[in-house]
Amino acid sequence: MKAQNFQLTGIFVQDPIDKGFTAFFAQLPNIIAEGDTEEEATKNLIQTVQTVFEHQQNNGFHQPNVRTKQFNLSIA
Repeated sequence: MKAQNFQLTGIFVQDPIDKGFTAFFAQLPNIIAEGDTEEEATKNLIQTVQTVFEHQQNNGFHQPNVRTKQFNLSIA
């Protein structure tokens, strides 16, 4: 398997009551992880993304009719 590099933006939300963190990447909002610390949430998030990508690759997840495009969006 060829390694792929992605530049992702991590979003970390701290629960005001239990102080734990929920984390996700802005570009992959449906993949979510949690941790008691920001570091733990980061580790769990990376592991979760790797697992999802491996699962998709191992199960032939490929949609030839789907394309992606990059956009720059500015909101005033």
